[in-house]
Formats: sequence, structure tokens, C-alpha cells
Amino acid sequence: MATESPLTDPNPSDARLAWALASAGTLPFLAGAADLLFLGGAWTASVQVYAAVIASFLCGVHWGAALLSARRVRPAALLLASNALALSAWLAAMLPASTGFVLFALLFAGLAGIDHLLARASVWPDWFWRLRMTITAVVVAACLLIGLLA
Repeated sequence: MATESPLTDPNPSDARLAWALASAGTLPFLAGAADLLFLGGAWTASVQVYAAVIASFLCGVHWGAALLSARRVRPAALLLASNALALSAWLAAMLPASTGFVLFALLFAGLAGIDHLLARASVWPDWFWRLRMTITAVVVAACLLIGLLA
């Protein structure tokens, strides 16, 4: 999928670090689900804010892709989509948890869809696409579980 460029040919240790950090980033989502299952949901509001921060972070990643890969993607569409999704994350953070986390699940799936398009345009390296799909599956499942239990 990817061709060599600074965006697509990272140092292998950078890829390992990205995997470690992204995996660690799932822990608050998993803790939020466990909290609802076993402790009554004391952390739900904090996890909801965390979800908005992570969704906004991913939107910022898409801004970087738009700015650095203008020849391979439609920058205006990517910039507009990332802003719309960041604002949707803000809305999801203000909704009741049962609704907000379902919206977060949809947002994270939508962000992964954008990453799929970026991977097909050879903006992302293959390892990053695998990372995004793995992490997104965990996060979407946790958000749906939290939304169901909240």
C-alpha cells in the first residue's frame, strides 16, 4: 500500500513506540467499561472527556496528513471532515453517557474510515493502518459497552 516517504517509512523503533502508546491509550476506555461493570460508573464522565480528547487528537493527525500529503489527498475535504468530527466529539462529551458513547463509537469508526482512505492513498505506512484497526476495534467495543451500561 505505502511507498517510501518520511510519513510511510519510519524507524522500526518508532513503530514499536507508536504501538505501545496507542495500546496504553486504550486503558482508560477499558477502565471505564470495567468501572461501569464493577464499581457503578464513578469514572464515566472522566472517560467521556478522555474520549473527546483522543478523537480530537486523531482529527489533528488528519490535519497533518492533509498538510503533508496534499498531492495524494484532497486537503480541503480532509480538513473540513476533521473539524466536523472534532466538533462532534465535543458534542458527544456533553451528551448523556448512554448517547455520548454510542456517538463516540461512530466517531472512532468514522476516523478509522478516513485512515483507510489515507492508507489506500499511501499516506500511512502499512503498520499504522494495522495499528489503527486494532486500536479502533478495542475503543469502539469499549465505547459501545459503556454506552450500553451507562
